[in-house]
Amino acid sequence: MKRSEINLLFEENYKKIFLLAVKMLKNYEDAEDATQEIFMKAYQNINKFRQESKFSTWLYRIALNHIYNFHNKKVNPRLNRGQNLNKQNMDYHISTNETPEKVLYEKELYNKLNKIIEGLSPKQKEVFLLRYYNQLKFNEIAKILKRSLGTIKSNYFFAMQKIKNELQKEHLLEIKEVR
Repeated sequence: MKRSEINLLFEENYKKIFLLAVKMLKNYEDAEDATQEIFMKAYQNINKFRQESKFSTWLYRIALNHIYNFHNKKVNPRLNRGQNLNKQNMDYHISTNETPEKVLYEKELYNKLNKIIEGLSPKQKEVFLLRYYNQLKFNEIAKILKRSLGTIKSNYFFAMQKIKNELQKEHLLEIKEVR
C-alpha cells in the first residue's frame, strides 16, 4: 500500500475514530490522545492489514482494543504508571440563538442519555456507539466485533429498549401510540 493511499484512508476515518473515543472515554483530551495512539498503532501495523475486510473494519478493531486498554489504565492506577488521573467533564456547547428552556431540556437529555449509555452492558454499549454515533451497518459491526449478525442486532435492540424506557421514565421522551 502506498503512503498516499494510507494517508487518504487515515483522513477518511479520523473523525469517526475520534468520535468513538470521545463517546467511550468521556474526556476530550483523553480522546485526542487515544486517537493519535490508535493511528500510530495502525501505521506501525499497516503491513498486518490483509485486505480481507474493509480498512475501516480493521481500524475500528484496533481502536476498540486501544480504547479499552486506555480506559483500564485510567481506571486502575497500578496500570497507569504515574499518569494524571484527573477526569475532566466534557463541556456542553450551547448555541446562542436557543431559548433557555430548550437549552436546559437538551442539556438534561444529553446528560441523561450519557448516563444511560454508561449503564448499558459493555456489549450493548459498543454496538450502540458504533451504530448510533458512527452510523455503521450491522454487518460492519459484526465484522469489527467478531460476533454474529443476530447477536449484534439483539444487542442494539436491547440497548435501544433500555434507553427508550429510561428516557420515558424521566419524562424526557414521550411516545404516542398511533391507532
